[in-house]
Amino acid sequence: MEDTTDISLPNELPAEGIFADLTDEVRGRLSAAGRFVNEKPGTYLAVQGQKHQSMAVILTGKVAITAHAHGDTVSLATLSKGQSVGEMSVLDPRPASANVRVVEEPATLWIIDGDDFDRFIETDKDAGLAVLRTLARELCQRLRHDSETMLRRADENRSKFLDMDY
Repeated sequence: MEDTTDISLPNELPAEGIFADLTDEVRGRLSAAGRFVNEKPGTYLAVQGQKHQSMAVILTGKVAITAHAHGDTVSLATLSKGQSVGEMSVLDPRPASANVRVVEEPATLWIIDGDDFDRFIETDKDAGLAVLRTLARELCQRLRHDSETMLRRADENRSKFLDMDY
């Protein structure tokens, strides 16, 4: 496995992905509230059912999101540069609903823990509001996408049963 400790870390979130619409000033303050890390492939950022209270933004590399359901492992998504994972964990801390693992190549991530996120929101109200709006928009987009996917699958399944002879 490649050693990721020598890969230099950024010191500020780039103006792309989930936080692209934030001002440079807000992105800079948010950057300082979290930390930048390099992770090797195979590293778990969250494990389904275990305590989890952090959010990560992917700066390089990919993470796979999977969940165990009824004895099977279900692939939910593969996320890459500019995307985030764990937003729900900093807003509503509960055990992780899925596994999140770095895949294929080393990943550079910006991570903020729930306590640091809360401190950022409380200390910097204007910046905090901008970040919360951004996270709310991201979660709404994901919810809409997932709802459309579920409705499409339900419709496909219904049409299969209607075509069956009994």
